[in-house]
Amino acid sequence: MNQTNIADKQKNRFLKSIARRTTIELEKLRQIPESPPALNYFYDAMESVFVRNEPERFLNPDSTKKKMIGVYCMMVPEELIDAAGAVSVRLCAGCFESSQIGEDRIPKDVCPLVKSAMGFTIQKGLAAVDLCDVVIIPTTCDAKRKLGEELSAFKNVWMIEVPHIKDAEFSRRIWIDQLYGLKSKIEKYAGNGRAKTKTSSRYLGAAIKKTAVAQWELRQLLSIRQSKSPVIWGRQAVVVENAYAYTRTEDWAENLAQLNIQLAEKVKNNNAVCSENCPRIFIAGSPVIFPNTKIQSLVEEMGGILVADESCAGDRYLYDPIGNPENSLAGQMTGIASRYLAPCICPAFTPNDDRLFMIKRMVADFAADGVLYHVLKGCVIYDFELHRVEKILNRAKIPVLRIETDYNPEDVEQLRTRIEAFIEMLKSQKKKKRSDSLCQPIS
Repeated sequence: MNQTNIADKQKNRFLKSIARRTTIELEKLRQIPESPPALNYFYDAMESVFVRNEPERFLNPDSTKKKMIGVYCMMVPEELIDAAGAVSVRLCAGCFESSQIGEDRIPKDVCPLVKSAMGFTIQKGLAAVDLCDVVIIPTTCDAKRKLGEELSAFKNVWMIEVPHIKDAEFSRRIWIDQLYGLKSKIEKYAGNGRAKTKTSSRYLGAAIKKTAVAQWELRQLLSIRQSKSPVIWGRQAVVVENAYAYTRTEDWAENLAQLNIQLAEKVKNNNAVCSENCPRIFIAGSPVIFPNTKIQSLVEEMGGILVADESCAGDRYLYDPIGNPENSLAGQMTGIASRYLAPCICPAFTPNDDRLFMIKRMVADFAADGVLYHVLKGCVIYDFELHRVEKILNRAKIPVLRIETDYNPEDVEQLRTRIEAFIEMLKSQKKKKRSDSLCQPIS
């Protein structure tokens, strides 16, 4: 048997394994009773990427000749890619199969997200990755920095140096200078001839408005999830948010608008997915990325409900809009630079009191009973901040459970035991609070 046949068999086994795992996860979601029909768009998008292996069906449904650019962090301004006529694909990966392959080039102790990204590049086959000849990687951590170096053997890699002291004036200058350089690279690569200031400001303004619509709809979804009686499971909402990485912005926003309408109707009819007594869980820490959905599934199978997260792949991804920029290119670029740096609460920044403030506020806004602090093995910067997060939440009497995991499915039962015990504790606390409130004398 020649090397080509061996490689083809390896690729087919790889893709079949990912498709099988994805199909199982999507079937679980589709079998949830009384689910809003609008959710099917987001499930179909994930199926298109990981099962059908046809990402362009949702990323570029018009079948126009557009360049595809991979991005590995929410710090990459996707408006610049859209304005240049290219398509952005967020390639942060959550697949166990690819993380195993990634260990051929990445140390075993590095976080599985980076290993998974490397594995998808080494093992050709997944079209969403293969179609991206150029990838953009911000240096938010040491692992991402070295990932860029390793990926450069396979793809054209553009690195963006993230200033880690974001409040300093020199950081803002460095950041906006880099974004101007990135803009020029994207325009040149996309090859659409839109290099003149007047034309660029027109297209960039349109891209900003397009993203703003998506941000508005996400905020509507978050508002709905604050409801005392939840009308959507957290594991469903996570897939909706993750699907943004593999869909056209305007299509995603349009379908989320339909979902929000259907959810608002469920709120009106008090058609909750679980009891008000169900413990409300907030997830902090490392991002949870489809199809690695074991944390969400375990929480909700054990009797809790995920009401929100602060993940860079979830609620935080589109949360902060660009401030009303001027119509000039300079005003737009300043607005973009500010949006992607100033409000970002990634633990890559120091000092990072903004993150503590955001977590405390979201826990209160979503009436969370407890916080599950998720740490991917090897993700040092998120683990580093656990103590500070625990400190502020302890003052608010919010219990915190630290969960460390990777993409390996073999730790599910161990995680189940710990999560179940945490949720039972929260149930007891809620029951005691209800009992205490009933015993209070009427004034």
